[in-house]
Amino acid sequence: MTVNTRPTDEAPPEPRLDRATLVLVATMAVAAFIAVLDGTAVAVALRDLQHSLDAGVSSIVWVTTGYLMAAGLALPLVGWATDRFGGRRVFLTGLGVFVTGSALSGLAWSVESLVAFRVLQGFGGGLLEPVSLAVVAGAAPRAVVGRVMGLMSLIINIAPVLGPLVGGVLAGHGLWRWIFLANLPLGVVVASLAVRSLPRTPPARAGLRADARGMLLLSPGFVLVLVAVNRWGDGAGAALPLVIAVVGAVLLATYARHALRTDAPVLDLRLLAAPAFARALLIMGLVGFMMYAMLTGLPVLAERRYGLEGLSQGVLVTGLGSGLMVSMSVAARISDRVGPRPLVRGGGATMALLVAAVAGVHNAWALPALVVLLILTGLAFGAIASPTFSSVYRTLTPKDAAQGTTALFITVQLAASLGVTVLGLLLNRLADPFGVLFAVLAGAALVAGVLARGLPGRPSAPS
Repeated sequence: MTVNTRPTDEAPPEPRLDRATLVLVATMAVAAFIAVLDGTAVAVALRDLQHSLDAGVSSIVWVTTGYLMAAGLALPLVGWATDRFGGRRVFLTGLGVFVTGSALSGLAWSVESLVAFRVLQGFGGGLLEPVSLAVVAGAAPRAVVGRVMGLMSLIINIAPVLGPLVGGVLAGHGLWRWIFLANLPLGVVVASLAVRSLPRTPPARAGLRADARGMLLLSPGFVLVLVAVNRWGDGAGAALPLVIAVVGAVLLATYARHALRTDAPVLDLRLLAAPAFARALLIMGLVGFMMYAMLTGLPVLAERRYGLEGLSQGVLVTGLGSGLMVSMSVAARISDRVGPRPLVRGGGATMALLVAAVAGVHNAWALPALVVLLILTGLAFGAIASPTFSSVYRTLTPKDAAQGTTALFITVQLAASLGVTVLGLLLNRLADPFGVLFAVLAGAALVAGVLARGLPGRPSAPS
C-alpha cells in the first residue's frame, strides 16, 4: 500500500498561463503602452514643437489639449462599443485610428494641422488603452487574474517613466516627428499579432441600441471637467475653469440621473452598488493622484534641490519607478493567493510612512540617499497599485469587464489630472512646495490602506 505523505493543507500548484493567453496579454499591453508613451513624450516636447512650427504658446498647448479632449470623448463610449461590437473590432478600430493619427502628426506642416491630427490620434488612443484591458480581463482565467492584470499594469506603467525621457531625447535632437512616426512600425507589429491572438468571441450584447442621450451628456461632461482641472493646473485664472467645471458637473449629474433610469446606459452606474468594486475605484483614484503628482513633481525637485538638468532630472523618477516595477509583478502574483486586502493595507501604511519621511528629509539628504528612499517608496506603492488594479476585475463578471474598465479609466484620469493640478498650485504659491506635497501624498496612501478593508480577502479554494 502506498501512503500519501503530502500534507493536506499544502497549497495547490500555481496555475500556468498558456501561450495563447501570454501572447494576448503582451499584445494588448504593448498597444496600451504605445498610447501612454506617446502622450507623455509629447508633453515634454512642446517647447521644441513651438520653435519648429513657429507657433505661439496659446496655440501649441492645443497639441496636448486637443488630444486630451478627443480621448475624453472616446473613453466613456468604450464600454458600450465593446458590448455592442465586440472587443476585437473596437480594438482594431482604435489601433487603426491611433496609428493613422500618428502618421499624419509626424507629417504635420503647421501647428493647426498638428492639432487636427492629434485630435484624430487622441480619439484612437482613448479607445485603445481601455479596450486592451477589457479584452484581457474578459479572457483571463479567474484563478490568475491578479498575475495577468499585474503583467498588463507593469508594462503600461513603464510608459509614464520612459515617455519624458524618450520625448526629451528626440525633441532635443530636432527629431520630434519621430515621437509620432515611431508608432507606425510598432502599430503594424501589434496589429499583426492582434489579428492572430484576439478571440473572435461574439459581442456580449449584439444589437444593443445606442444610448444617444447618455453619450451627449457623459462624454462632454467628462471632457469639460477634465479640461477645467487641467486649466487650473496650468495656472489659468480661476473664473473660466470654474465656469467650465460647473457646466461639466451639471452634465455629469444629469447623466447620473438618466443612467439610473435607463435599462442600457452608455456607462452603467449600477456597478457602483457593489461595495468591493466601488472601494477598488476609490483606491485606484488615489493611485492615479499619487502617481502623476510624483511623476510630475520629482523632476522639478531634482532641478530645484540638486541642480539637475535634462535627462538627469529623471533620476528620482527612475528610483521610484524601479521599486514600483519590481513590486507590481510580485504583488500581483501574491494577490492571487492571499487576495488584495492584506497587500494594499500593508502597502498603504508603509508608503504613508516612507512618503512622510521624504517630506521631512527632501531638503537635507544627499541625492543617493533620497533615491534609495524613493526606491523603497516604489516598492510599497506597487503593493497598493497592482493588487487593487486586479481587484477591479475580481469583483466584476467577464461580461461587465468593459463597463468596469470605462469607469476605472474615468476615475484614474480625473484623479491624475487633480494630482498634477495640486502640484501646479503648490509650485505657484509656495517657496518650498514639496514638504506639503509629500505630506498630502502620505495622507492619500494612508487613506488607500484604510479603504483596503473593503477589498476581497483570500480567494476561496476551488471545489
